[in-house]
Amino acid sequence: MTVSRPLPAPAEVHPALLQSVALTLRPTSGDPVAVETRVLDLEPYRDGGTALVVACPEGMDPDEHHFDASVTWTYPLGRMECAVSTRPAIRPYGRVWLLRPSSAPTRLQQRAFFRARVAVPISLTWPATPDDDGILPENLLGVAVDISEGGVLLATQGQVPPAGQEVEATVRIDNENLSQPARVVRHVRFAGGGVGIAIAFLDPTVHGDRIRRLVFESERRRGRQR
Repeated sequence: MTVSRPLPAPAEVHPALLQSVALTLRPTSGDPVAVETRVLDLEPYRDGGTALVVACPEGMDPDEHHFDASVTWTYPLGRMECAVSTRPAIRPYGRVWLLRPSSAPTRLQQRAFFRARVAVPISLTWPATPDDDGILPENLLGVAVDISEGGVLLATQGQVPPAGQEVEATVRIDNENLSQPARVVRHVRFAGGGVGIAIAFLDPTVHGDRIRRLVFESERRRGRQR
């Protein structure tokens, strides 16, 4: 006689305790808000599943609810993303947000280019303002949040070019200005103030070798400091 045994439930996939995670909050109007926080605890729900207890991100209202948000984190095989809702709560260690998954986590597709957090100056130039002599170029200064040979996410506080705008992007590395054409992909509003602009280089091979070397050198230094 064969006795059937129920298969064990698959293990839940979620960030580890004290792991840093990225939150994207999507308000009913306006641009998405990108913030970072840390997992403080994992709590089971009565109806099943696990809530992430995270620190209220710096600059955010601890009493806010968010019904359309997502959390992303790294794990040994890549990067995961999960749609969540957030609600405020109080724990013995302070004010927190509870993140409740609204769908199963998914693995994000690998990026075409390896990225790293490297703070280097960046300027964007594009034609925007007509005058009597033709078109005057607009110019915007910022600092990279992360960079790869394929593009940059930069932080700035000026008047930003619209999504889809082609720009001349100049990245300054080791006192050398590396200029190349790029396109604005999207805008991100940071919680602490300022705007993030994601740009994609139109031809990643123009300065790809130099930027890739910068990225790898940065990651090696970060690895030695851990």
